[in-house]
Amino acid sequence: MTTRRIDQLWLFGGLTLAILLVVGGYFLLIGPQYTARDTVQNDTADTVLQLSKEQKKLGELKDQLKNVAEYKETLATAQKALPYGETTNQIPEFLKELQALGVKYDVNVSGYGASAPQELKDTPTVSELPITLNIEGDVDKITSFVKQLQTEQPRSVLIKSANYGASTGQWTLSLSLTAFITSTQTRTVSS
Repeated sequence: MTTRRIDQLWLFGGLTLAILLVVGGYFLLIGPQYTARDTVQNDTADTVLQLSKEQKKLGELKDQLKNVAEYKETLATAQKALPYGETTNQIPEFLKELQALGVKYDVNVSGYGASAPQELKDTPTVSELPITLNIEGDVDKITSFVKQLQTEQPRSVLIKSANYGASTGQWTLSLSLTAFITSTQTRTVSS
């Protein structure tokens, strides 16, 4: 081989090696840096978007916080309508309320009977308590008592059946009703 040929081999070999070093350096050193930069930029964009969403939620929560007194009042009302009861099922308290309501409307509330709670199929945390009671008194007063029982007193009850009769000027109404309790305890709030 001639010197010129050897010089050409070294020249092409050197150029090829230089090109390989540049291309390899790009793929091994520079390319990953661009990929890392793109990843960081995408993560930053995602974080900015998430931050925007969270700030919007924070604003909504701040608006809701202004109504916290109303929410507490609603919760207290709901707790009275659907009390928590594990052992007594709140029946003694409810029967006392019925007696007080009877005194208020000048009717005789008697003949209490309560059955064991039965879990509702659609709402497993709520149980229904079948209750029977008899009310004696004037028709108008009994009507006022039943209206108060069904619509205004705090405990949620559902009248399932009613039978009435009259004897010696007094009306008697036998009610079969259902009261409800929950097995889920919520924190008590003061309204």
